[in-house]
Amino acid sequence: MKSTHILGIRLPSTFVGTVIGTLVLVAPAFSQSYTTFDIGTLGGKATYATAINASGQVTGNSVTVDGPYHAFVTQANGLDMTDLGTLPGGDHSYGFDINSSGQVTGKSGWASSLGVIYPHAFIADINGGVRAVTESHWSEGLGINNAGQVVGYIGDTGHTGSDAFVTAPNGLNASQIGGLHSDGDRATDINSSGQVVGSAHLSSGLYEHAYITSANHVFASDLGTLGGYRSFATGVNDSGQVVGYSDINRTLISPIHAFITDIDSNMTDLGTLGGQGSYAADINSQGQVVGWAETAIGNRKHAFVTGPDGEGMTDLNSLVELENGIFLADAMGINDRGQIIANASDGRAYLLSPVPEPQAYAMLLAGLGLMGFMARRKKKAA
Repeated sequence: MKSTHILGIRLPSTFVGTVIGTLVLVAPAFSQSYTTFDIGTLGGKATYATAINASGQVTGNSVTVDGPYHAFVTQANGLDMTDLGTLPGGDHSYGFDINSSGQVTGKSGWASSLGVIYPHAFIADINGGVRAVTESHWSEGLGINNAGQVVGYIGDTGHTGSDAFVTAPNGLNASQIGGLHSDGDRATDINSSGQVVGSAHLSSGLYEHAYITSANHVFASDLGTLGGYRSFATGVNDSGQVVGYSDINRTLISPIHAFITDIDSNMTDLGTLGGQGSYAADINSQGQVVGWAETAIGNRKHAFVTGPDGEGMTDLNSLVELENGIFLADAMGINDRGQIIANASDGRAYLLSPVPEPQAYAMLLAGLGLMGFMARRKKKAA
């Protein structure tokens, strides 16, 4: 393990620091335990969370008092859920991703001139309402970066498949992604430099493979598979590490396994929690991955988190305390503070915040004491 020397204190490189004066206060990137916070509902009985941003704002969909699911966004740390509503004439809406400004993308029903309701990709925030980002009758916004560039797919392109799209900042001027243009293409996430990931028919011929594009979306690179026919990318961080899932053998009933790639696009199998399958949903800048994996008993899906660079898949249920019988079924998002959004078996969504390990507290207190000593010494010298 690499270490960093700060004021004479030896700190592991898995710690994230915030500089305050000459002292670096640290919080662990991988915790031994987490606190849990129920983010609530829009008045109904169920919430499904899909993404979390740097300040802990969460999006997803929640049952309203009247019954339909609506997209929502919270304030920081999962507080105060707000209904984002729908596009004109729509009934349901779903939030799929959120950026650091609190802009959300997803899909919403939108009534056509003939009264038929189709799903449309949208961009929204708490104050600005919901706005469509495509003119197509069938589209979904699946990812958004901090500039407000939205990615997703358009379904009504005149053929039987779909086309991946990316917009300019603030969800404007959607266009197809270069190097793809084949039936069934989808874009699922975009990082700060503009690299897009998703699934497309590239060198794989009949089957979709995970891909990552160049920052200008002109070129797309095939990420391959874990040995099977298909692979699908679900998330990308600003370093270009990609996560997703892939068939692991060349059969029509192959299990899927979560994967992570390194900066050279080499795909690594993250394994399972003892069962057959797993799925990676998101990755943060340290390379921590979250998703779900099947357990050895009954192949039940449990939420997982890994350490940096996808190391050490761990069942999140072993790191939290919930009511008897309730378990975390999947984890859909993780931010750079290590906060995780996970969905439980009782239909509730929880924000998980890492509890620093005892040695982290000890180092923090030692650092504060040292800072005080240096301040007193400086005052006496003056």
